[in-house]
Amino acid sequence: MSFLPKLTLAGAFTLLLLSATEPAQAQVNININSPSWGPAAPAGTQYYYIPEVGGYYDLRDKHYVVQREGKWKRVTTISNYNPSSFHPVVINYVGAQPWVLIREHKVKYPKAGHPHGMPPGQAKKMRAAYPTGNVIVVQQAGGHPGKGKGNGKGKGKH
Repeated sequence: MSFLPKLTLAGAFTLLLLSATEPAQAQVNININSPSWGPAAPAGTQYYYIPEVGGYYDLRDKHYVVQREGKWKRVTTISNYNPSSFHPVVINYVGAQPWVLIREHKVKYPKAGHPHGMPPGQAKKMRAAYPTGNVIVVQQAGGHPGKGKGNGKGKGKH
């Protein structure tokens, strides 16, 4: 083998080794708009949904959006709540009225530690409604719609 092919082969091998030993680059994203108590939010995100208050936090305006006296209002603080106990969820909504999605968010993101957003022990007492024609039959968990016979000790007196 002549000198030139050996030199080319050695050079290619050296380049291969050098490219393999370059340090890995780490990418760090810092979102300045996220409050210290909330998760990092992608650029362009406007709201968190906060299950504990059944409302929202506007990342751009730094206001909570909650119901007060039947109306949605923007407030800077929420009394009787500590934001560090919140479990906010980044939502995909940009606009002025995030509450148009409140039903969806309450179902999708119930209060932390509470199945379906109910206090502990209440899930057993949850009632289900079954439409039967024009009448709705209400059934308590564990019971059967219809005759109302239970295994209780009551005599039917109230």
